[in-house]
Amino acid sequence: MRAALAAGLVWVGVLAVAASAPMAQQAPPENLQVLSKDMTRAEVTAFMRTVAAALGVQCTHCHVGSPADRAKDEKPEKLTARRMLQMTMAINNDLLKGVGAPAAAGTMKVTCFTCHRGSRKPLTAPPAGRSLVMIP
Repeated sequence: MRAALAAGLVWVGVLAVAASAPMAQQAPPENLQVLSKDMTRAEVTAFMRTVAAALGVQCTHCHVGSPADRAKDEKPEKLTARRMLQMTMAINNDLLKGVGAPAAAGTMKVTCFTCHRGSRKPLTAPPAGRSLVMIP
């Protein structure tokens, strides 16, 4: 619950900062390989902060140096994050197509938080006291 609240608060804060920053003064994002190249710097920053909150990490978990160095690909965690984003996009765009009710506009059914729940490593076991039923 705290992780969801924290993620929501981070998202609200990011939107407030992004809305107050003049768009004309922001340089376009660099080195986008998985995210849409049409995203603004503010949109990328908001998305990255949401990912960081979902994993319970800071920017330096995937990125080196200062914000000016964010485009560098020096950390293996950044490459892992790209693969995880590709996996999440495939789940939402391909595997869940036509399954259940569609996601609300501008949202995804499966996000980083779906598995990570505020933890760097995905939670693969049920909470204490709950059983996990395996389907053959």
